Amino acid sequence: MLLLGILIGLSGCGDSPVDRFPVVEPPSRQVVVDRPKSAEIPTSPSAVVAPAAGEPVQIVLVWEGVANLHKGFFSEPDFVTQLGRDLAGHVQPPVNVYVSFDSKRHIGRILIRLLPDTGIGLWRGEGGAVDMAALSPALQALARYRGSVAQRFDTRVNAFHVGIESFRGAQYCRFGAAGKPPPDGTVVDRCVLLNGVEDCGVGDVQALVFPKASADQIERCLQ
Repeated sequence: MLLLGILIGLSGCGDSPVDRFPVVEPPSRQVVVDRPKSAEIPTSPSAVVAPAAGEPVQIVLVWEGVANLHKGFFSEPDFVTQLGRDLAGHVQPPVNVYVSFDSKRHIGRILIRLLPDTGIGLWRGEGGAVDMAALSPALQALARYRGSVAQRFDTRVNAFHVGIESFRGAQYCRFGAAGKPPPDGTVVDRCVLLNGVEDCGVGDVQALVFPKASADQIERCLQ
């Protein structure tokens, strides 16, 4: 029976229709494939943040296209509790963490869905310059959570992308981790998905310069 469950895998085969959720997509599906040359410039990694030992914030796991077997993996109490500890001081509770798997494209994601006025210190910037390193502690928390699930249950989980997304009216933002796979969150991707289109900042990771309209949207998304 266990072997059968493992063979079912991430695709959700064998689940009832109730267990299959649509994958949330940005309002626009127009994605820039060719990144500008600025996106090829490596960013300096942030300092590694050690696992926190304080009081955890409440984590709400939301499933999209994830099989029942893997829901159990991601719901392991020790892992969720540690994620709550690591996100304390970065996001106001309850923290909505969306775990999704697109079986057609074989893309998995673990994303914080940032609600308005819940980000704590995630936005640092001025005059079109954005300090993306402010997102690193939260991304490291997600990467550590992903790594715990992968190490104990299924190494394929390491292929899941980690990031932060937010909807602000008709505007959508998604921020992610970059670096050597699987990204550990110390390097923040200098390219941000804004309404389905990648916009890549120019300069140092702590002072990435975006067009003013993009910087303004990033600010709204992170607050």
